[in-house]
Amino acid sequence: MKNPRPLPPDQLAVYEIHIIRLMVVLFVVFSLLPYGLSWDYTGSSALTMEGSMTTKLEWGSLFAVSAVLLYRHLPTVLKDLRVINPFLLMVLLWCALSSLWSPLPLVTFKRAIQLYGLVMLGLAIQLAPNALQLLVKTMLYTLMCILGLSLLIVIVSPSTGIDYELGRAWRGALSQKNELGQVAAMSILLWQVRSCMKKVDVKILMLSLLLCFFMLVMSKSSTSMIITIVTSGIFHTLRKHHLASIYPLTRIFLGVFCLILLAVYVFYMQESRLPTWPEITAPIAGIFGKGTDLTGRTDIWELIWVEIPRHLLIGLGYGSFWLGPDSLSQFIIDALHWIPLQAHNGYLDILNEQGAIGLALTVMTLLMQARSLTLLARGDRVQAAFWSAMLLVVVVTNFTESSLFRGFGFQNVLFICALTSVTSATRRLNQVDQETTQTINAR
Repeated sequence: MKNPRPLPPDQLAVYEIHIIRLMVVLFVVFSLLPYGLSWDYTGSSALTMEGSMTTKLEWGSLFAVSAVLLYRHLPTVLKDLRVINPFLLMVLLWCALSSLWSPLPLVTFKRAIQLYGLVMLGLAIQLAPNALQLLVKTMLYTLMCILGLSLLIVIVSPSTGIDYELGRAWRGALSQKNELGQVAAMSILLWQVRSCMKKVDVKILMLSLLLCFFMLVMSKSSTSMIITIVTSGIFHTLRKHHLASIYPLTRIFLGVFCLILLAVYVFYMQESRLPTWPEITAPIAGIFGKGTDLTGRTDIWELIWVEIPRHLLIGLGYGSFWLGPDSLSQFIIDALHWIPLQAHNGYLDILNEQGAIGLALTVMTLLMQARSLTLLARGDRVQAAFWSAMLLVVVVTNFTESSLFRGFGFQNVLFICALTSVTSATRRLNQVDQETTQTINAR
């Protein structure tokens, strides 16, 4: 057999593009469907989900394939690494270094390796031509299949697809109703993004959006409903020049509407409910000044603050605290009489496990991402608008759910892909501009 013809650094073989598509499908499936594809919600496997053999095989295979692709196209990868968010690299280095003082060094090192693997996955996806279109299209169709599977499970096995303890909220093929709402919300946004990049049949678009909205409503996830409106508003506000377009009043309205929705979402995080009309018309201090327990979150926060001062600067060790019964979080389990696996505030978890240094590096990573998005917007406003919406979702929801730089959750995986995508896309656009300028000058 003859050796395959060597390809230019930025060109992939057809089979490699198909492999990248498959990798996107698998990372969506692995990060959303129950671990081990088991719908037995009575078990306690969630406590050790990231350490299971199934999880290692799933994500280990993705990381291995990513490594092979990166090696085959090393010149392109090195170009992307030169422009990657420098604070992301510092976070990765800091997480690995924390294994030196972690009480569970092997666990910390393994969790750090997971982050390195996710970055490799993000870089591998960026090797594809038109990486954003490939990512959006493949994710969208995968999410729609999950929604279809969820609808089927609800019809065929209601005891599995419906959570009767939460007011008959649908969870479908997912572990909980909020995850189903997240899938529906993301699908709604992706349909809009795809229709802006490529013409989509109106009938298919309307029917698909109808299914997404139906599943969103049936999930009874108020957070996902608000995020749907906010992300859609932000995307359409940012994807065009603000006031230079022919619809300035529409964009101003969308911007104000998004701010109002964001304020409502912040209220929801504080009160675990939507505001009433008297509260909307009352002074802001009256709205946010009421004491609540944030559905039990503040109890966890008070307890976690007992641990944080003991290692405020450098942290306890990445991924070494929330490991279920008989772990370092046992005193919180004893106090609450149930088993939390996170602080339900990602910034507190970062401060606890990575210290003030790790939290500072995380904040700088977010700020650098915002700066990179402004640079990307000069050449590709649609892509910048999409990733800006994702950045806002991650920053805001991380106040109530620990997702940032944490595990194999869908939101964390997609965010790391965003970090690699924004800088890579900007580099490619700059390269095209430089080549165009050189061609013009040569003439």
